[in-house]
This record gives sequence, C-alpha cells and structure tokens, in this order.
Amino acid sequence: MTVGKAPLRRLIDALNHNPIIRRAKNWRNGLLDRRFRSRGHAEGKKLVDTLLSRDTNGLCFTIAFNTPWVMEILIAAWRRYPTGLKLVVVDNSSDRRRRAQIELICQTHAVSYIGLPRNPEWSPNRSHGIAMNWVFYNLVRELRPGIFGFIDHDCFPFIPFNIAKRMDGASVYGPKVPSQTLSGAWNLWAGFCFFRFSQIENVALDFKHRVELGLDTGGGNWPVLYRKLNAKSIAVATTGECPHGLGDLPRVIDGAFLHVGQASYRKDFDKLTGRKDISDRVWDSYLGGIENREPSGSDFQYSV
Repeated sequence: MTVGKAPLRRLIDALNHNPIIRRAKNWRNGLLDRRFRSRGHAEGKKLVDTLLSRDTNGLCFTIAFNTPWVMEILIAAWRRYPTGLKLVVVDNSSDRRRRAQIELICQTHAVSYIGLPRNPEWSPNRSHGIAMNWVFYNLVRELRPGIFGFIDHDCFPFIPFNIAKRMDGASVYGPKVPSQTLSGAWNLWAGFCFFRFSQIENVALDFKHRVELGLDTGGGNWPVLYRKLNAKSIAVATTGECPHGLGDLPRVIDGAFLHVGQASYRKDFDKLTGRKDISDRVWDSYLGGIENREPSGSDFQYSV
C-alpha cells in the first residue's frame, strides 16, 4: 500500500516534532555544525589577515551556491549602489565548476572571496545555516567589525542605501519572520540580517533552523538573542511586491533591495534561456541595461 503525499507529509511532521526524535536530530545537527566550523581555519585566517589590512568597520557576507549569474548581478549592484558595507563572498557551492566560475567573477571585480570546506549537509536550510555559523565563528569574531550581516546571493540593492544609518540606535536589522508554531517567537530572515557586533560579541549566535520552535534558518538565534531584545533595539525591515514583473517570488526589502528568490533551486532557472531571461530583465531594470554587463568569464556558458 502506498502512502499519499499529504499523509506522508503529516507523518514526517509528526516525527520531526516528536520530542525524543527532535532532541536526537538537534544533537546530530549540532555535531555536524561544530565539525564543519572546525575546518578551513587556514583559509579563514588568510582572509582575516587580508581584510584586517583594509577597512572592516562594516562587512556584508553572502553565501554563494552554484549560481555564478546571480553573483555577477549582486557584485555589480553592490558597486553601483553603495550600502556602506564591504561585500565578502563565501562560497558554499557543491559544483566545482561553478565554484571556480564564482571565484573568477570575484577575482575579476576585486571582491573578497573564500571557498568553504565541503558542506556535509544535504538540506538547503541546514547547509546554509552551518555556512553562516562558519562565517560568524571563523571570520566575524576575528575581524570584530562595527556592523556585519548576511545577504542572500540573489538579493541586491537597486538604490543607494546606508545600512549603518538605517541601524542607528539598533542592535539588529532585517525582516522579522514569525514562528509557525510558537506565539511571539521570531527570527530575522537569514537572507537579510545585520548585527551591531558590540551588542552580540558575547552571544553564541546560531543560524541553524529550530523545528521545535517553528523557526527556519536563523531560528537558533531566538533563544540566545532575539527573545532578549527590546523593541527599540530592533530595526524591522519592510517587505513588498516587486515593481518590475519578474515573476511571483521576487520581493522588495525596505524599498531598496530586490530578492529574486530561490535562484539556486527554482526549476524555471534550470534552463539557460530561463536564467538568461531573468538576468537580462534585472540588468535592464536595475543596472543600466545588459550592454553595461562587464564580461567576467561566466557568460551563461555554465548552464549544462
């Protein structure tokens, strides 16, 4: 007898919320997280030394994953529309060829880059969460920037926007995502979250998800940070519809950042034509036209 999709989903959800199974899974996730962040120290130290020789007062990290074309857009937008923060690309790609192309794009445009060790997680949100933890414990704690944060690789500014100024008087900044199950619980969306280092330097941040709290990637920060904050210390970003008709997923954050949405996983991005169409529309709508796209070596030839 086969189990229907809906009943199977309910069974999986019930197992995930079983206290004993949940504790076992959290223990397993924590073990993999600690093992992962203990790797790649030599590469991390090299990048820290390089960044310390420059202005590190404000840093924004983006976790790249197998999509060179969005990295071209993000880097171009970051140069065109100042945010007050230096962009650092942290490559979590599982595809070696695309990882090499992303590194080439960063080298071409003089953007700081580091490739992460092979990520042991298969789940996208768990993989992303432990990649963010790696950045916090291996880079941020060493660099001690005034302000730091994370932005999705397919989320980019389309007007000048001073993030530090937007955070004036606040400890954290980003869109709040409420818990699906626990009243009052929330986390900042992992794809757009910023922190004042002096306010969290002694906090053991955890960007993993917390299923038992109904929180996705970044939910591990609810018990250690977010629930302890008062309203005045939180700069809440607004979200709205995309004005340029790029599909059903794109959203605008604080009227200044466009999130394309699921660029690494959407099936309509799997084909070259779909990717090129979205990319061309983004360049035409926000970056002065496709003719201003600087060649960097990827040129959509990585599609198959």
